[in-house]
Amino acid sequence: MNKILITVIAFGFIAGCSGFGSIGGSLSGSTGSLGGSSAGSSGGSSGGSSGNSSGGSSGGFFGNKNSKETVLEQRIDEPDTRGLIPVVNEVNVDRLRGGAIVRVRGTTNIQGYSDINLVALNKGFPDENGVITYEFKAEIPTATVLGPTPRSKEVHAGAYITAIRLPTVKSVRVIAAQNQIVVSK
Repeated sequence: MNKILITVIAFGFIAGCSGFGSIGGSLSGSTGSLGGSSAGSSGGSSGGSSGNSSGGSSGGFFGNKNSKETVLEQRIDEPDTRGLIPVVNEVNVDRLRGGAIVRVRGTTNIQGYSDINLVALNKGFPDENGVITYEFKAEIPTATVLGPTPRSKEVHAGAYITAIRLPTVKSVRVIAAQNQIVVSK
C-alpha cells in the first residue's frame, strides 16, 4: 500500500513539474506526443512544442497557455442611505445546526418598501453585554401608495448568526424607527 501511495505521489509530482508536457513522448520513446504531431517527434510534447513562448514556467496543469494579469478593483463601501422600517412587530431567533436564524416582521405606513434587510451593527459581533444589534432597514418609496389591508404593509427580513458567535450572544436587539425589540436566551 505504501509503495502504491509513494508511486502515485511521485507521478503526480513529476506530472505537475512537467506540466504534462512530455509524459507521453518520454514514456513511449520517439513514437509521438500528447496532442502534438507524431511524425519526426523525438520526445514529444503536449502542444507540439516543448518550450514556453513567454519564457516563464510551463503553467502546470493548464499547459502552455499565456497568462494574463488581471487587476481587481478595490471594494469601496458606500454609505447605507436606506431608512429604518417604521415598526418592528415580531422577532424570532430559531436555533439551527450551524447557528441561529433571526426572523423579523415589521409594519410600514405605505406600500412599496424595497431592499429590506437586517443590517448588523458592530460588524455582527456582540457588544460587551453580549447583545447583537440589527437595524431593520429598507429603501423608502417615493410615491405614497396606501395598502388596502394591514397585511399588505407587512415586511419580513432575516439574518444568520454563526455557531462560532452564538455562545457569546446573550440577546438580539432589532431597531426600527419607532420602537425596538430585544429577544434574550
